[in-house]
Amino acid sequence: MTQVRALIVDDEPLSRRALRQLLDTRADVDVQHEVASAAEAAPLLSLVDVAFVDIEMPGMSGLDLVRAQETRACPFIVFVTAFNEYAVTAFETDAVDYLPKPVSASRLAKAMDRVHERLVAARQHTELPAGPPALIARVGDRDVVIPVEDIDAIEADGVYAVLIVASRRYLIRTPLDTLETTLDGAGFLRVHRSWIVSRSRIASVRPMVGSQQRELVLRTGAVIPVSRRRQAAVLRAIRQGAR
Repeated sequence: MTQVRALIVDDEPLSRRALRQLLDTRADVDVQHEVASAAEAAPLLSLVDVAFVDIEMPGMSGLDLVRAQETRACPFIVFVTAFNEYAVTAFETDAVDYLPKPVSASRLAKAMDRVHERLVAARQHTELPAGPPALIARVGDRDVVIPVEDIDAIEADGVYAVLIVASRRYLIRTPLDTLETTLDGAGFLRVHRSWIVSRSRIASVRPMVGSQQRELVLRTGAVIPVSRRRQAAVLRAIRQGAR
């Protein structure tokens, strides 16, 4: 198993020491830095593969540290905290895992399994020839790589989205607007504020019952609405694709 470079960010010396001792027992981790604040951690994030970040720290919190890296190189994040109320917010930052203090060896092992899954997926993606990207969805306690050519449609689900693949649904913690930009040029079409569809999966276009609005029928039989505002652009794109 590949050794990963790690950073520990925690303002409590005893917590840093306890986590360091656990990590040092693992052959797959090389702890390269330990710091006591978000300010010290910020310039080090791009130098490691995974950062174990405490959430409640003086000054900038661990959550704020990670949010500030959105447009910069950032490692995989595992939050470590004694406060369970942060769990949902932590996962909204696309954290790999959330470890309650005191951290146990068994719970750390599960977190490292997830880190390795993410690393393998990321490295496979970079080694692939140029082409459509892959998306990563959480299924139970695993991160599953979904090639975009397998996706029939994508539906908004609150602030997240659901990938529809052969009638199966996979939640992905990415907004639909972001996915529209990510998939630009990969054969997808925004047809509704809540829907993106693969052009290759469209079987037909038909009027909605009792309405002038149109809907798409996919090859799987699924029916997707087309918004009035997007109708002309969608029909034009389908015609151009058929030539």
